[in-house]
Amino acid sequence: MHPQITAFRGFKVEGGALRVPVGRRRFERIPLTTHTVSILSLPKLVVRSFTMTQTTLSLCIVKDATEIDCAEAIGVDRNLRNLTVGNENRVVRYNLSNSVRIAETTAEVVGSFKRNDSRIRKRITSKYGLRRRDRIQHLLHNARKKIVDGAYKDKQAIILENIEGIGRL
Repeated sequence: MHPQITAFRGFKVEGGALRVPVGRRRFERIPLTTHTVSILSLPKLVVRSFTMTQTTLSLCIVKDATEIDCAEAIGVDRNLRNLTVGNENRVVRYNLSNSVRIAETTAEVVGSFKRNDSRIRKRITSKYGLRRRDRIQHLLHNARKKIVDGAYKDKQAIILENIEGIGRL
């Protein structure tokens, strides 16, 4: 395990730095990037804890979210090749067939490798697998973002199906 420090109290963000107590009335100041300082200056945002390793500093933040009174609800149904969102007034279908095509193409490309060295084959397969995952995640992220933005704009609650136990049907 790598050495790390985690603190839940006694620290403070001030003057563009994280002030951490290191002894009796002694503090260490860790400078923060301008982007981090700008995010931490947002209203209703509180730093709860931090974890520091030799190379990273992770801040755990909490932001109070305003509650929205929803006027209606929409349901979400995801299948292999599409994502359908709607209610009795309107239904929108997002085409996800590209994700299936990406997975099939990746399987074909990886299957075409004829290297005898399993280490090289494993490294190349891993590379293409990560690429496939990233491309599919991008497609899904864009669809999710459109759904959430639309629901927020129209003050709609999003209802997801519970598929627990579907295998026993």
